[in-house]
Amino acid sequence: MEKTYDINVSEEDSLIRLQLSDWLYNAGVIGFLNILESEGDSYEAEGQEILFDKSVLDNFEEKYFNYFIKTYGKNLSWNKIVIFEKFIKKHEEEEFRNFDEKALEVLNNYIGTSAKSGTLKYFLSSNSYKAAYELIQNDFDILKAEKELKQIKMKKNENIFDKISEIKEIFLKIKEIIRYCGSKSGRKYLAGKNVIYTIIKNAWSGVSFLNAQTKVKDTYKDYKNYFLDKTKEYIEQDNSKNKYNCFSCDNKIKNLNDDLSFLNMTGFDTNRKPSHVWNFSNDTAICPICKLIYSCVPAGFVYVYDKGVFINENHNIENALRINNKVKRDILNNSESNGNFNTFSALINAFQESINNNTKYELADIQVVRYEEEKYRFNFLSKNILKVLNESKSELNSIIKIGFKEIKTYFKIYEEVIEKLLNNQNLFLLVHKLMILKISKPRDSHYHIGHINNIMKININFLKGVGHMGNIEKDILKSASGAGYYLKKAYKDKNSENKLDGISYRLLNALKTNNRGMFMDTLLNCYLYTDKTVPQFFIDCLRDEMVFKTIGYAFVTGLIEGKSESNSNGGDN
Repeated sequence: MEKTYDINVSEEDSLIRLQLSDWLYNAGVIGFLNILESEGDSYEAEGQEILFDKSVLDNFEEKYFNYFIKTYGKNLSWNKIVIFEKFIKKHEEEEFRNFDEKALEVLNNYIGTSAKSGTLKYFLSSNSYKAAYELIQNDFDILKAEKELKQIKMKKNENIFDKISEIKEIFLKIKEIIRYCGSKSGRKYLAGKNVIYTIIKNAWSGVSFLNAQTKVKDTYKDYKNYFLDKTKEYIEQDNSKNKYNCFSCDNKIKNLNDDLSFLNMTGFDTNRKPSHVWNFSNDTAICPICKLIYSCVPAGFVYVYDKGVFINENHNIENALRINNKVKRDILNNSESNGNFNTFSALINAFQESINNNTKYELADIQVVRYEEEKYRFNFLSKNILKVLNESKSELNSIIKIGFKEIKTYFKIYEEVIEKLLNNQNLFLLVHKLMILKISKPRDSHYHIGHINNIMKININFLKGVGHMGNIEKDILKSASGAGYYLKKAYKDKNSENKLDGISYRLLNALKTNNRGMFMDTLLNCYLYTDKTVPQFFIDCLRDEMVFKTIGYAFVTGLIEGKSESNSNGGDN
């Protein structure tokens, strides 16, 4: 029975067809495919459509949790428990020859002093872990073992060797706990609880295992009962005579019981708030297949530290998978290696790789969806911005590690630059702020003038993309900055270097307010004072506001170059 909707269930060959749609549904589709690929299940993808056999839904609840555990395993509290086995094994193999006070401190911190501190006692006594213990196939009394764990204290007249026997005994107890947690069912339910409350809850809540009133203790069975069983039942039955249509895919549905209210920051309870729908009549119900796909939204995003990102490349499924998986690898590898979560760096690298490695890649507007502070934020990467980001690759890489302090807060300059570009804003205000900070608070400005010049180069690429700057070349930055440097040298020769800060402030104020008269008056006075000739490009730049600001700011960088550079610990230029 052939249909033309976004979702097509063929009775003859048991195939289901999904088609890309809005950003949230697309996140679910990409998440669904991530889960299938993680398990080696096959599907066909072409353009905006995918086709898969309904058999891939068999045991899907296991596949669902396995994906999250495998993807985020290194960041889970479950892993923090079991990974300690490496520490134990190392010292046992060395027969405790290298076990010193630092090793004892590591052990005590791992154990903790109570249920509110440390790694082991805190996690083992948490409510989410307690709820999983009865599902784990093991008779070991884990709560009793947790209560028996105590930190090892040394008296003043004792040394570490006096405690070796006690340490060995503690190691035996910890190994029993790790064996319990690291078992197949221990991983399944403990790590499963972890991903529910650190990953899955970011996208949806209130139903299945995230329903506080659920009576099903096994989270895997709860997901199967709520999402999978309904989907399989829907696929097997004839829905052609149903009265209503799915809000998402337009397939026929029997009733309006299933809606989007379980999705965070998206749906609403139609029973409690009928005023949210047209004419107080609910038409936002969805079919079980769409609900299953929406449950996969957290697998479409990549999350770290309660932040997430999804790239809505809705022109081609294979491109969408490639870009999102590249972002996922970069973000997770970065966060695991140094604890940083640079969403922008990861997604820009993904786009640059797609553009550079695929000559057939056609630039198109792409939506970036970020999840921050329990809200979704949206940006569009236009063709122009994608081109700017690709042309500015080396300049962007040079500013990844630099930043500045302002009102006790540290800001990453890379993120400030990308945020402005994504919002289609030029970088003059940021350049202005960085120069003011470099003059007034050099110790809080962890960057040097070379970084500012790179930001100016990025800004030139942006301005050219939006139709400004004409044929101006980046070399003008070097010429203008050089003019500022030689003017500074002339002031030094006259022992008047102390005047440069005041001059720089006046020039920067003129640039910020676009007061070309004030700028040129200050500049002419400076050159008259030093008996030097004003460079010709200053006269030419007065005809265009953007050229004026570009040359003006570049000139000031030369004037303040070397300002407490020894206090700047940013990356190289």
